Amino acid sequence: MSARKKIGTRGSDLALWQARYVAEALRAQGCETEIVVLKTKGDLIDDVPLRQVEGKAFFTAEIERALLTHEVDVAVHSHKDLPTEMTRGLAIAAVPRRAACHERLLARTECVDREAAFLPLARGAIVGTSAPRRAEQLRTLRPDLRVEELRGNVPTRVRKLREGRYDAIVLAAAGLDRLELSVEGLFAHDLEVALFVPAPAQGALAVQVRSDDAEMLALCRAALHDAATARAIEAERALLVGAGGGCSLPLAASVLAEGRQFRAHGFLGAGHPAIAAHGRWAEARASSPEAAIDAVLRVLRHGEATGCGPLGGLRVALAGSAQDGSQLGERLAELGAEVRTERVIALENLPGVDLFAFLSAAQPGDVIAVTSRHAARLLSGAKIATGIRFAAVGKASARELASAGFPAQWIGESGARALACSLELDRGARVFWPCAAEALPEFGAELRSRGIELRSLAVYRTLECEDVALALDVDARVYMSPSAVRAALAWERAHPQQRCVRYALGKSTAAALAGAGLASAAPSCSAGPITEDLVRELHELRRRMGAEAR
Repeated sequence: MSARKKIGTRGSDLALWQARYVAEALRAQGCETEIVVLKTKGDLIDDVPLRQVEGKAFFTAEIERALLTHEVDVAVHSHKDLPTEMTRGLAIAAVPRRAACHERLLARTECVDREAAFLPLARGAIVGTSAPRRAEQLRTLRPDLRVEELRGNVPTRVRKLREGRYDAIVLAAAGLDRLELSVEGLFAHDLEVALFVPAPAQGALAVQVRSDDAEMLALCRAALHDAATARAIEAERALLVGAGGGCSLPLAASVLAEGRQFRAHGFLGAGHPAIAAHGRWAEARASSPEAAIDAVLRVLRHGEATGCGPLGGLRVALAGSAQDGSQLGERLAELGAEVRTERVIALENLPGVDLFAFLSAAQPGDVIAVTSRHAARLLSGAKIATGIRFAAVGKASARELASAGFPAQWIGESGARALACSLELDRGARVFWPCAAEALPEFGAELRSRGIELRSLAVYRTLECEDVALALDVDARVYMSPSAVRAALAWERAHPQQRCVRYALGKSTAAALAGAGLASAAPSCSAGPITEDLVRELHELRRRMGAEAR
């Protein structure tokens, strides 16, 4: 063996661990080594998001340059940091056996909610990460979370979490395991690869040498190379090439052996420059890593819902009108559910009704109340005087009001009568109520019993569709309104053998199901959007179905 070989590496604790690991393996082959610490652009620029740093080789370019100029003889990288295009004159001599590839969630204990959907974090938790793929998956799984930039090496990130600058962070499990870093006092949760897909090549190292250095090529391969890991890594990184990006692309990929087969998982975020779509998952099983990844890439490229994700395999029907369910349906589809729209009612705006003229009579201190989502939608474009307040019968109606530009000051939780009881008005204030022609009288009756002047205007009517026929082969049915329940009641009673779980979008709809004698699993009541409450319930249903299948 010739003179002592120099190993180039970054200076972080994790990078030094990796370099020492390689040094020990080479030393066992009779090669003396020396570790040389080098600074990279990613190390020097640590106060801006990585996506704003020009170029792809944030953490490798300077080390590769030292290798080419013979300042070092071997370079050790986290494989996921390497660009997909190999630098001319260099070669990967070895890919050591891979460590754990999954992600690990660390959180302060007071920010943990074990009952939350997908991630055991309290609503609105602040989560730190610098990786676009992690940020996209966090936002897709939990839109309520606040994702903020987090830079620094592994110990620095954990320290920032302990200091309370974040409620939670997401890190590669391999880095934490290699450093044996104490997380005592923190909540640690390993994320399943199918739910939270890691970076291509996560948990793997790349040992790089000059392509004309036959001696080191042979030595590193003999001492460190694991062919199975290298094949899986190559397939995962092929997804990066196929999607046309590098470290800053919101893309994740993993290939895992399952007996004689290979299962590939992929995720492509909405930030992809070529595809305007929601973040989405894909999954495929094949006889080789390459075939599995190719199948995942084909699915991700078309930009449509994939049927994969945390709700993958769940068949959900949304029973309502043509105007109902688009936002909920999109949300469920991006999480992998198969969504069907069942039109059981039609909403028909009444001719000759001037809603905006009706509302123009409202004065500061008055209240405009809506007891349906459709009535809230009809307010879009209205010019409302300053000082007029808004009330909504539930969270779904409040969301529609907000979309129209009118945040609700009152949001009911138990139907129209309860909303009327909750209104606290100034003396002489009036309530303006745009409603359905067949709206139940309880809202107005309660206000009049309190001596409050009510001005109502029927702006639309609800028509039940004839010959309602709902799907029998669904796992869950979401009723979007009380009217939808009434329209589907005859069909429901004629098909008592169906096994799907019924859900109600809102408490008034849940009450309609209960009044009809139909069992339902109503979304739990919380401070968050009703859509996310429903998502949580459907995720739990999917988990139960999976457990029963096993």
